[in-house]
Amino acid sequence: MTEWLSKIREKEAKAWEEVMLAHAFEEREWKDGRDRLQELLKADGKQADEGSLRSYLSCCAESVGGSHPLPSLRSLVEELYGAYGMENAKDSIN
Repeated sequence: MTEWLSKIREKEAKAWEEVMLAHAFEEREWKDGRDRLQELLKADGKQADEGSLRSYLSCCAESVGGSHPLPSLRSLVEELYGAYGMENAKDSIN
């Protein structure tokens, strides 16, 4: 298990591994996409739990299906978040 996954609860880390196996993106892309989504949410005063982050990134990955070459998952996150936001995000409590 990589460093970023080891910082997440075991159940959540396993769920991330399952999602990553279902798509053609490498693990580094998932971490970069997750990090970028969290940055975008923070900039908007929002936050989301691991399940919501994972679901969002999975939808981003599915949006390109069998495209070749694959765009970066990070760029997909930026594009889709810019167009649609994230419905499951909650306001941050500071």
